[in-house]
Amino acid sequence: MITGGIDAGIECMKAVVLSDGKIIGRAKGLSGGARIAESAERVWEGALKDAGVSASDVARIAATGKGKYDVKLADKVYTEMRAAVRAARFLVPSVTTVVDIGADETMAATVKPDGTVGQTLLNQKCAAGLGTFLKSMSWLLELSLDDMSALNPADFDANATVNDGCVVFAEMDALSLLNRGITPKTVAAAVTKAVAVRANTTFNDITVPMNDCVVLLGGMTRNAAFIAAWEELAGIGFVIPEDAEYGGALGASLMAAG
Repeated sequence: MITGGIDAGIECMKAVVLSDGKIIGRAKGLSGGARIAESAERVWEGALKDAGVSASDVARIAATGKGKYDVKLADKVYTEMRAAVRAARFLVPSVTTVVDIGADETMAATVKPDGTVGQTLLNQKCAAGLGTFLKSMSWLLELSLDDMSALNPADFDANATVNDGCVVFAEMDALSLLNRGITPKTVAAAVTKAVAVRANTTFNDITVPMNDCVVLLGGMTRNAAFIAAWEELAGIGFVIPEDAEYGGALGASLMAAG
């Protein structure tokens, strides 16, 4: 059976085509703001093309993400955390905790031995939108997101810090550092460290840690500097599957399959 999953995030739209438990197509694009429905159709067409199948071949489509109710193609919708846990179990069967980090929020959940969701956490405090924050800071610093991902330990300076609890204060701190002559790369490293601290704070809010196998999903997994800074703070190594960025869409497609 062929099923589809669409993850309508704040920043990106992702789609996955699944055939009998195997990913055969994937695609992504911008979420489109007020045009989520159109963006979903466009990205879904891209996933179908990548899979080499037609829309009539697909039995069911499920949607997740903040814009899931605007995805007119979907037969069903599922919460982001359920989709993340289902995807993590599929990609890494030994997962004990999953953290999904995207443009607008950080979600964490422990996974029970039977595969069901345990404790869940959602960061909705200021600076919750870690991906969006890094993107806005890259514009301010005139660095690409790839540049920020490629930061190395030499770029980090313990004396250059920005606020890790509030986006407004963080931007003010970044501007202050630039005015003091601190290089954009060093400021970018300070921003990356602050984002890692925020993610780690959510992660540490889990009351019964299950850190045997922590799987990360979401677009932020592509930022190597952020992951390295977070691993140093957490004191553990994270598991990042090959299709981590498509976790939401994958989870939705798996649930569409039953």
